[in-house]
Amino acid sequence: MIKNKNLLYGYIAICISVVLWGISFVWTKGLLNNNFPVFTIVTVRIITASIFLFIIFKINKGLEKIRKKDIKTFFLLALFEPFLYFIGEDFGLKYVDASFAAIIIALIPIVTTITLHFFYKDKLKIELLIGAIISVTGVVIMSLSKNNTFDFSVKGLMLLLLAVVTAAGYSVILQKLLKSYGPVTITTYQNIFAIVFYLPMFFIFDFKSFSSLNWSFSNVRDLLCLAILCSAVAYALYSYSAKVISVAKVSIFTNLIPIITIIFSYLIGQETISFNKVLGIIIVVLGVILSQSNIINKKKV
Repeated sequence: MIKNKNLLYGYIAICISVVLWGISFVWTKGLLNNNFPVFTIVTVRIITASIFLFIIFKINKGLEKIRKKDIKTFFLLALFEPFLYFIGEDFGLKYVDASFAAIIIALIPIVTTITLHFFYKDKLKIELLIGAIISVTGVVIMSLSKNNTFDFSVKGLMLLLLAVVTAAGYSVILQKLLKSYGPVTITTYQNIFAIVFYLPMFFIFDFKSFSSLNWSFSNVRDLLCLAILCSAVAYALYSYSAKVISVAKVSIFTNLIPIITIIFSYLIGQETISFNKVLGIIIVVLGVILSQSNIINKKKV
């Protein structure tokens, strides 16, 4: 009974994470349209999230003390994600269509499943792989334009593949840390260590233009939402769901992110819904359900 309750909480947690990350693209797009540089957005986001998590959970004594031998592992976690992942994804989007980028990013669950099998000998469950492949197919269909063509760039492809590889590496390290630390501790120190990587990039590329940016209420609001909801809450919930379900299974839920982005963009008038998108959404959802089907089988037994 307790196990089923934990699984339920895990699925609720990953669904909330996916919703927040799906909406985050709309907030990020708004900041980019207002001439906020990428490193400024991410650096402010990470610093704010770190302060928020550290204060809240330090007061509540929810933070565990990390062992010296694990400091390098936490640094490696932060290097992979958010640092290298965001560089690959955000800068990759400058050279290719968002639709093409969505397809490459959708490969993360498949690469993650295979990588976890290689490092930890996790069993390659057939429903997990088939579900992941079906969900990728759905993302491809969603991403097709009227002409069924994409703007392609080798540089953009390489950057997006960097995001895919580092996301898989992040999952490998996360699975290791979850054996010794709680989700809140991991998320807090992940953000704190990421500051070390982002601050030099911010001072090199964006510092001169920082004071001239438009610090309107809407822009500050979007930054706070990205920091507190997406970098703090969503990552903590993702780590929690990975702990109670499995890293491989929850990674497939990330293919639902484009669906949330499309629906939210449609609701605020930034996106139109086409037949391709509806069909793709249905296929992605079916793929995700299939990837979790062994849970249903266990309950039947």
